[in-house]
Amino acid sequence: MNYQALYRMFRPQSFSDVVGQEHVTQTLKNAISKGKQSHAYIFSGPRGTGKTSIAKVFAKAINCLNSNDGEPCNECAICRGITTGTNSDVIEIDAASNNGVDEIRNIRDKVKYAPSESKFKVYIIDEVHMLTTGAFNALLKTLEEPPAHAIFILATTEPHKIPPTIISRAQRFDFKAINSEQIVERLRFVADEQQIDYDIAALEFIAKASEGGMRDALSIMDQAIAFGDDHLTLKDALDVTGSVDEAALNDLFKDIVNGDVREAFTRYHHFISEGKEVNRLINDMIYFVRDTIMSKTADESMTYDALADFDLEMLYHMIDIINDTLVSIRFSVNQNVHFEVLLVKIAEMMKTSPENVQNVATPAAVTQPTNDALLQRMEQLENELKTLKAQGVIAKPQKPTAQRATRSNVEVKHAFSMSKITKVLDNANKEDIKLLKGRWNDVIDHAKNNDRKSLVSLLQNSEPVAASETNVLVKFEEEIHCEIVNKDVEKRNNIESVVCEIINKNVQVVGVPSDQWLRVRSEYIQQRKNHNGEQHETQDESSQQTKTREQSQPTDVAQKARDLFGDETVHLVDEE
Repeated sequence: MNYQALYRMFRPQSFSDVVGQEHVTQTLKNAISKGKQSHAYIFSGPRGTGKTSIAKVFAKAINCLNSNDGEPCNECAICRGITTGTNSDVIEIDAASNNGVDEIRNIRDKVKYAPSESKFKVYIIDEVHMLTTGAFNALLKTLEEPPAHAIFILATTEPHKIPPTIISRAQRFDFKAINSEQIVERLRFVADEQQIDYDIAALEFIAKASEGGMRDALSIMDQAIAFGDDHLTLKDALDVTGSVDEAALNDLFKDIVNGDVREAFTRYHHFISEGKEVNRLINDMIYFVRDTIMSKTADESMTYDALADFDLEMLYHMIDIINDTLVSIRFSVNQNVHFEVLLVKIAEMMKTSPENVQNVATPAAVTQPTNDALLQRMEQLENELKTLKAQGVIAKPQKPTAQRATRSNVEVKHAFSMSKITKVLDNANKEDIKLLKGRWNDVIDHAKNNDRKSLVSLLQNSEPVAASETNVLVKFEEEIHCEIVNKDVEKRNNIESVVCEIINKNVQVVGVPSDQWLRVRSEYIQQRKNHNGEQHETQDESSQQTKTREQSQPTDVAQKARDLFGDETVHLVDEE
């Protein structure tokens, strides 16, 4: 007998064999056992997650002569015929190659005929989203009122391309990507059945590389077994997928951290000479940074510590840079140049942001109370300075300078500037904020329609909270997005240009993190109250002097005018 690929050999033959889709299999089993199956189903989800396999199992289960609790027996003539593909009552159609009106009309004409040997006729239409509009229209009436013996199962990876009129006439099941633990368990079962020696690290890597698809996992495993001569090792899996192991990636990141870009280039070209794929290498880098973030967040020990001394904010930014390269490299002719530029970008980012390097790995949230304490101390010093000035004590010129320097140092560590926020709030008004809130979705839509993905990601979860004639204060859900807007002049200018196009007014954008906005607002209100109170206390003491100055002012001004321009030129007018 000819050799069969593993994904065909171990294709599920019953609902219990299916991995990771319990929400689908349990529902179908219950429906079959109670005789309440629908006339049409839509199976949607990623590739290799079991859509067509479950469709065949379903066809066997409803036609099985010895069905037990919704499961097929796989022993009767009908079950064996469906398994081997010889049963004429189960029709599989590839919509990718049979997507015209004529093919669907042929189905419509033949569906009315009774099944030849089974109880139900089952039509499995794979990649149904490839049908033309005319073909969907031809299928519409049949789906709405099919014969009692006909069942349609429509499988697709892109359900958004199916017309709503089709979706509304069928029961929809959304298949999910299978998690790595379930894939590893299934691969162990297959390896044991085939009597193949394996390293558990190889299975774990294959599960990660398959990205939730069981068929992809079995295909990679099949290829790695053939490559490694019936012994499955991690190196074999890495070689057949073009991936790089974590130890090599750790060395690559160490070169970047040390600023040795030339050595990083050499190491990268060594990867390429070994047949490693650039796209896969970039994906591996993203997973490496992601694993570092997870270890730091969970306070776990790290096997590979090249990035252990960097805070979470730096690692988030690093993932963004790597992901941007992954997107741009897909449309590039020279992938090597893009990857080399990526290495330089990461190295320069680490050089220009030494404040993000920490000796002891602690989450950013831990340092937040320290910053708040510094702000409180600064406000206290400012109040003391005001008191001293009111008592007639003259401060030295150096003191305000030093104080301003301290304030700027504190603000650098924040994702936002308190002084800029105060400036916006001082001049804020209801008309401008009402205008911006009403048109903010238009701003986001304008960025989407003009394919400005970087702006969309920044503005997606943002909201204007205060505005004046010249400024707008925007609340951002993520602190990193707020920091980018406040510190990246180019990004801020781009956002301001989009806002100007929508509301026809030039405004400067100032960002504030969502989790800090309530605290900032309350501090501002309290500061205004304190300021108004000081003004009220001094008003009574100087009221008499103020009245005297107001009374004498017209006389003084008139006299100065006469002195400057002459008595014949100056005429006094009583406005009362």
